[in-house]
Amino acid sequence: MTAEMSDGQQGAAPRRRRGWWVLGGFLVQAIGAGGVAAFLWLKVRNEDLGGHITTMMVRLAWHSEVHTRQGLAVLIAGAVIYAAGSMVMARPYVTNPATLLVAVPVAAVVGLLLLGVLAIIVALIVFLATMNVDLPGGSGGSGKAKRKPPAAASAVPPGQGQ
Repeated sequence: MTAEMSDGQQGAAPRRRRGWWVLGGFLVQAIGAGGVAAFLWLKVRNEDLGGHITTMMVRLAWHSEVHTRQGLAVLIAGAVIYAAGSMVMARPYVTNPATLLVAVPVAAVVGLLLLGVLAIIVALIVFLATMNVDLPGGSGGSGKAKRKPPAAASAVPPGQGQ
């Protein structure tokens, strides 16, 4: 055993091939997230009404699948596979085993949940924009006429009324 490895540092071999670890981790993450998406897609497609898949159908299928054992098992398995992919991806960068086995999977699942919340927010904004709803804090662009500037102030200074 060399002096470098006895200090708790990893050998050079895993660190030289970082790209393969990242690619492998990404593929495992895609399998985890894609499996859940494919499961939901199959459920929505089976409930197809007249060839149209609406947002209400996706919402109904998602809500109904969260409350079934099969749907919950698919969601949990997808999260576990996604977290495993994150561990594979982080392997060449993390030397502490506790960080790799605890912090990285927790951060991956929290990140996946935040990504889902962000997707819902973006979908809501797009939906509101297509419904021609004025969003707060916007810089205009809704096609309405611009406001007229206020009338010019009179030449009489304040406090000296006529």
